[in-house]
Amino acid sequence: MTDSTKENSWERLTAKDMMQSGMVTVSLEATASEIECVLVENKVSGVPVRDSGDKIVGLVSWRDVMGYFAENSHSDPHNPHAFYRFIDSETLELGSEIEIPVDETVTARDVMSTELLTTPANSSLKVVAKLMTDHGVHRVLVTNPFGDIIGILSTLDILRSLAS
Repeated sequence: MTDSTKENSWERLTAKDMMQSGMVTVSLEATASEIECVLVENKVSGVPVRDSGDKIVGLVSWRDVMGYFAENSHSDPHNPHAFYRFIDSETLELGSEIEIPVDETVTARDVMSTELLTTPANSSLKVVAKLMTDHGVHRVLVTNPFGDIIGILSTLDILRSLAS
């Protein structure tokens, strides 16, 4: 496949082609350690947050949790992020070398972003990449023609499309 053919095929890909439809989510009441486990176990950096009615009401990422603890932690000033734990960069598994207690009173409700950025399923990846860049986000929710959320698309998903 020539470079121009590959470029043309990439431009035909849509959000629906590369989105993750089996979304991993957390509840509004998920604690910081529960969020941590979901992110690590699923090898993702952020997930949608669902309310008790199963409606997606926010997104929570590593950055959201770290930012919360950076701004609200009253712990040792040399270690303001009570959420940090050692994570092996190769396996993304929790390590036992460093174990810092997590504040279990903090939930997804406290740290999530409620500004949900969405894109129609038929949006081209080029359009979605521009949308993400313009808004400084790493994931968008993908909607069907009725406005229902049917998946999530991350910057990593878009990068995967370029590599194939």
